[in-house]
Amino acid sequence: MKIWIVHAFTDRVFTGNPAGVVPLERWLPDATLQAIAAENKLSETAFVTPTGLKGNYQLRWFTPTTEVPICGHATLAAGAVLLSEIEPGLEVVVFDTHAGALIVRATPEGYTLDLPRKQRSPWTPPEDVSAALGGVEIVDAFIGEYANVVLDTEAALRTMKPDIAAINRIIRGPRQGCLVVTAPADEGKPYDFVSRFFAPGAGVDEDPVTGSAFADLAPYWCDRFDLESVVGYQASRRGGYMRAIQTLSSVRLLGQVAVYLRGELDGSIARLHNRAAEEPDAPKRKKRRARTALPPIFEEPILPGLEPTPIARVEDTRPPTSHPAPPEEPPPRIVVTGGK
Repeated sequence: MKIWIVHAFTDRVFTGNPAGVVPLERWLPDATLQAIAAENKLSETAFVTPTGLKGNYQLRWFTPTTEVPICGHATLAAGAVLLSEIEPGLEVVVFDTHAGALIVRATPEGYTLDLPRKQRSPWTPPEDVSAALGGVEIVDAFIGEYANVVLDTEAALRTMKPDIAAINRIIRGPRQGCLVVTAPADEGKPYDFVSRFFAPGAGVDEDPVTGSAFADLAPYWCDRFDLESVVGYQASRRGGYMRAIQTLSSVRLLGQVAVYLRGELDGSIARLHNRAAEEPDAPKRKKRRARTALPPIFEEPILPGLEPTPIARVEDTRPPTSHPAPPEEPPPRIVVTGGK
């Protein structure tokens, strides 16, 4: 089994969002897939298997702790690996996923990814959401694929210090423990808006660059700025850009990728079956030799006169004797008489 680690939504390594891509001939047990993702320690690992149709694959995503219903950057990374290294003659790859059909295309500028566009609905976040984000002022909020809150300045977004445990406790839906925070870009910046994404509910405290979150944000900022397309920057520690165009039913993201690693997983992993969650086998040791049995002398009938002597009681500590003990003499009496 081969593996790629691809940094998505960036044109250089050590930035963007890293994703593992593992092409399989057939599906492995879920426990094994989860164990591989946990060992990779990446925000997502994408597993793909061919369906038998040219350019069509099944796709699943795993964080280090759970399987997720959709992931943008790992989909872009998987599409880039298939189009550039596994089937370089293809221009389009279609993924069958839990989120529906997702399409990745190769273009001169990079790769495009079509994600479903969720209907946006207004949301009034509880007051403790602001406290969980360090007391920032929330000027707008809405629900799409995730819960989204809008701040007034880029500086407020970049400097906020969120309480990850509080976010995981407060945000109950539509994806438990997942929150998108966004703000308009400062004047003169090469992008239109900034964002950060926190997903402790999926085992990722802060995601570096999140394609599925951009599918929520792009329509919002296109409508707010009256633009056909927008450029967003996710202001995480690694950072990453993408351009987005909204259609009636989807959001088309344009991003680049940089391959960080090409490797191979040991073939024994495919033979683990459902044992990935079990404890490892202990090393075999030599069989202990059976102790030689003693002759059953104690099972023979006891001859008359050879009955065992009863064990003396603990309180009887005097040595045995063949003569009776002499009687104890009373102490002598002392008589005092008066004298002249």
